[in-house]
Amino acid sequence: MEEKSSFDILLDYPKEKGLPYETNRSTERFYLSTNDPILNTKYVLFKTDSILFYALDSYAAKALTTKTFTGIHSVLDWKNDFECSVYKKDWLDSFLRKNKKKTGNKNIDRKLTITTKSAQIKNIIDAEVAATFMQLAKRITPVQLIIQDDYLPTIKDLIGKKVIGIETSQWVYQHNDVDALLKYGGEIMGRIKANRR
Repeated sequence: MEEKSSFDILLDYPKEKGLPYETNRSTERFYLSTNDPILNTKYVLFKTDSILFYALDSYAAKALTTKTFTGIHSVLDWKNDFECSVYKKDWLDSFLRKNKKKTGNKNIDRKLTITTKSAQIKNIIDAEVAATFMQLAKRITPVQLIIQDDYLPTIKDLIGKKVIGIETSQWVYQHNDVDALLKYGGEIMGRIKANRR
C-alpha cells in the first residue's frame, strides 16, 4: 500500500469535516484570486466559521520566492492603522526585530516579543492571549501572530481588509496539529477581537 503524502493527509482534514476546500489541484477558485504561473505551488485552503486555514508550499525559478507556511486568518473590523507582529521571545530578538514594544505587564513581556510602530498595544495583547499563544507555541514552532492591513491579498475574502493571522513557517498537516492551530488560534483571535470592543 502506498504511503500518503503530507499534502493528502492535510487534504483529508476538510474532507472528513465536510468543509468546502480549494487546492492547487482544484479547477474552481472560490478562495484564491490569482495564481502566479511561474510558481510551482501546492496549497490547501478551507474555511471554518470565520477562520480561513491556508497551507502553502511554493517553489519558483525566481530567487527568494520559495515559501512554506501554514496559518489561520480572519478579518478584523477595526477602523485604524494598527499593525503588529507577536513572537515567542528569543535571545536573537534584540538583533532581528525592530520596533519592539512592551505591554507593561512583566509576565507578558518576559514571554513575548511584540513589534509595532503603534504605541497602543496595552489593551490588545493581554495575559490570556499570551498564555494561549504560549500553549500553541509548545505544539507548533515557530509561531507568529500578525495583525496587518491588506495581508494575503491573493485571498478573495481578505482583499483590502485588516487581517489577524497566526502562522508558522512549516507545513502543518497532522490532524491533531491542525486542530491545535484552529483551537488555540481561534481563542487568541476571539480574545483580541473582544479586547478592542
